Amino acid sequence: MTDIRKFLSNVEKAKKIDRQNNSGNYDYNRIADNLRRLFNNATSCPTELPDTLFGYWQDTYILASQNITEEPSEENLNKLAAILAFLDNSDELQEVLTEEDWKEIGELVNDEAEDLPIDILQDLMKILVEKGAY
Repeated sequence: MTDIRKFLSNVEKAKKIDRQNNSGNYDYNRIADNLRRLFNNATSCPTELPDTLFGYWQDTYILASQNITEEPSEENLNKLAAILAFLDNSDELQEVLTEEDWKEIGELVNDEAEDLPIDILQDLMKILVEKGAY
């Protein structure tokens, strides 16, 4: 199971390093690739699904932000952590995801279902049904 606190700590470290290397100025665009790697490495889900869900999160919450240089906000980072927990069959932070998030996550899981190991797919589908994604 994923240690969400460790993931969140690693993200904060990446943000801190970016500030240190850029005269105290932070910009999400400079850490986006590193954040994607941290997310993908933090999950045990063995397919492209983590990258797909990261893309959904980034498009929905970060790139749509009024102030991308301040992202990810704590609220948006918690959404990413909830997606990470979902991928690893944990209910941590899942209350921060909206009904729309669950429906979109359900569609993305459906799109990748044939590539997922059956046990992982069953775990994900169980959560999605509980959350009303279908």
